[in-house]
Amino acid sequence: MYKLHKENPDVYTIERLAKDYRIMRQRVHAILWLKEMEEEEEKKLGRPLDDSVEILLDNFPEFFTSHDREFHVAHLPYKPDFKVMPEDWDGTTKDPDEVLYEISMKEDQMLYEEFVQRLNFNKKKVAGEIKCHKYSRRRPPEGWSFTVEKLGTKGKRGACGGWKFVSLPDGSSRALNEMEKMYVKREKPKFRRRILPPFK
Repeated sequence: MYKLHKENPDVYTIERLAKDYRIMRQRVHAILWLKEMEEEEEKKLGRPLDDSVEILLDNFPEFFTSHDREFHVAHLPYKPDFKVMPEDWDGTTKDPDEVLYEISMKEDQMLYEEFVQRLNFNKKKVAGEIKCHKYSRRRPPEGWSFTVEKLGTKGKRGACGGWKFVSLPDGSSRALNEMEKMYVKREKPKFRRRILPPFK
């Protein structure tokens, strides 16, 4: 999987690999990142890593659970739903399986977007681009830079008219960079109901 994606990433995209190997897109992201870190570690050591576990998995696949055909299935509350239908109602309703499939696809897309957002944050954290130690947050010599949110015309925030920018110590301002945009996205609350995993 990693070799195919590395040789031709335009053809073997995340979506195609997930479809070909019949696994979730989140797992494809995790596998590619793991193989990328293993490749970097081999370059540092100058020798291949220990692959005894992979050999064991290849030789005895019957002892391990295969993740073939995995997909997200939504949990819907099964309770009576009585509605007053109009007089011209033809007596047909939407197929419950079709409703379950549509909701499952929406939830799967939400979970995928959240996973990619957190994965990108963790990648920058592992690379050392995000400082988490308390000594790395000391006041710089030139002073602090603050993120300011300007409200919209009706005093609204976010998509309702407001926007954020960075106020520099010298009094000037600039737009958010990619790292700061990532922080802003992580701060936004997710207005959705709790999505339970399949095993609960």
